[in-house]
Amino acid sequence: MEFPQQMASFRKGVAGAGGSWDMREELVPRRLTMVMWDNAFLLRHIPGGSFEDYEKVLEETIERGYNTVRLDPMPQWVDLSRPETVLEWSDPKIPYMPWNWNSAVKGPVGRWLIEFMEKVLAKGMNYTLSAWWFNNTGIFTGGPALLGELTDHRAGAELWIRMLREWKRRFGFEGLMYVDLANEVPYFFPGFLDRMKKETGYGWENGVFNEAQIGFIAKELNEAIHLLMEAFPELRFTSSIHGDVRWLDVPVEFDCLDVHFYADADPRWMWRTQFHLRMPELFTTTHWHKDFSDRAMKTARAISPMLRARQREKVSQFAGWANRRGMPLTTTESWASWYMFDSPDLDWSWLLEWSEWSVDDALEFGMWGWTPHNYCQPQFANWQEVRWHQRLTQKFLRG
Repeated sequence: MEFPQQMASFRKGVAGAGGSWDMREELVPRRLTMVMWDNAFLLRHIPGGSFEDYEKVLEETIERGYNTVRLDPMPQWVDLSRPETVLEWSDPKIPYMPWNWNSAVKGPVGRWLIEFMEKVLAKGMNYTLSAWWFNNTGIFTGGPALLGELTDHRAGAELWIRMLREWKRRFGFEGLMYVDLANEVPYFFPGFLDRMKKETGYGWENGVFNEAQIGFIAKELNEAIHLLMEAFPELRFTSSIHGDVRWLDVPVEFDCLDVHFYADADPRWMWRTQFHLRMPELFTTTHWHKDFSDRAMKTARAISPMLRARQREKVSQFAGWANRRGMPLTTTESWASWYMFDSPDLDWSWLLEWSEWSVDDALEFGMWGWTPHNYCQPQFANWQEVRWHQRLTQKFLRG
């Protein structure tokens, strides 16, 4: 006799009855104030780099009220069992080292990672792990040899398992809030979009997901997440995504939900600011800075309430989905522009105003983790506005 095995179910557009119980009250900590440091905390840990002094940077982070750092420990390159291995990135202009950076990197990155994590743990800070999966092909060239072939997200999960086994031996898992299989699916993992189009006949530009796309995405991610959960039942796993409401139809099995809510998804913002036209020259020219800044300021003055209303509706939908699926909602990059860097002709005051709204909206929609914008890193001028950071972080933590 075969005993019946119940199947997990998922229906589109169905809301539950709600209730007063809040899963965040059972989580420690109850609120995460988050900074996204991608791989900068490793690739700028050289003389003159913004992460040269780990002790100083971490103390500044705590001073500003942040309790959680989001890190890319680069599992495709870093072997923690061989921390003295020297890795090299010879071209400082490649896309994963921009944001006002001008120095090549060479050194024992595994040892730097150990040094950093020992300080994080000594200070009792929380952290999340994520992977951008840059892989030395296409525009992402110039890095060290990969530790494994990145054929699909299962292969990425296997590299995570390799790293996390050594991570557990060296650091344990205290303070690790969750592991992000892949940053911003589908945009970074190599070959994913091409494989989806080949298998389903449709790319990401399709206005809605058809059943073939939904099946492909869910299978790809859930199989990888399955491997991770099987190997480490004590950890939480997710894959971070853009605030694209098509995800609400995909039955993913995540333990938490890291969604990046960007204004460039709103055509009214993109058309006015010409945001999309700046991408090809983002780090190569500066002539457009003044015009973009002027357009962004005018757009914010003209339609800020409209943009906020649309974004709030999107946050609301994801908050409902997160609650129905049992995934506390966080954001580690969000709210306005996905890029921010200092330039004499770039005025980011509109972005900082947007960050001020975000605290109220994150609280209203029950977010577990929040960040004011996606580049809270020590190389940027806004990092020095200590009271600004404190005001926002304290408000979220008290909420």
